[in-house]
Amino acid sequence: MDILTIGTIIKKERTACGLSQKALAEASHVSRVTIVNLEKGKVGDIGAIKLSEIADIIGTPMFSTGKKMDFVKVTLSNINTSYKKSMSASDLEKFMMSGKIQPGFEGQVMHLIDETPTSLVAGAVKQLAVKKNINAKLLWKNLAHIATEIKSPNKFWSAFG
Repeated sequence: MDILTIGTIIKKERTACGLSQKALAEASHVSRVTIVNLEKGKVGDIGAIKLSEIADIIGTPMFSTGKKMDFVKVTLSNINTSYKKSMSASDLEKFMMSGKIQPGFEGQVMHLIDETPTSLVAGAVKQLAVKKNINAKLLWKNLAHIATEIKSPNKFWSAFG
């Protein structure tokens, strides 16, 4: 596979996730120019590790078993650790769709915003957007709003404002 094909796939999946080039760049610790050039197939020597990290963030692992990952399920197992009350898939969907924290899930929301790997959040956003047939950008907007509201130290969220 050549770099132009890879760039086309990256752009398609980034768009499906509802991420801007700036947000993907922030999450993958590269410049926006690198993402622009990658998507145009004009990036120089990016390296397999960095390219793999970018692909993981948008839910398209380069080194995959071929099985579809249930990002919502994996995200829930990540954010429900150490809490008495567990957030369900329905609760997570409701939160992401509304941008409102349900009482009792404040810890899970903080964990989602501040500690969950961007690749899991992006995968869950894309999965929910497809399931509900909505624009993924709406979900990112809701999450970024909550990140601002709880004063998240995660710099990734600043890419949305």
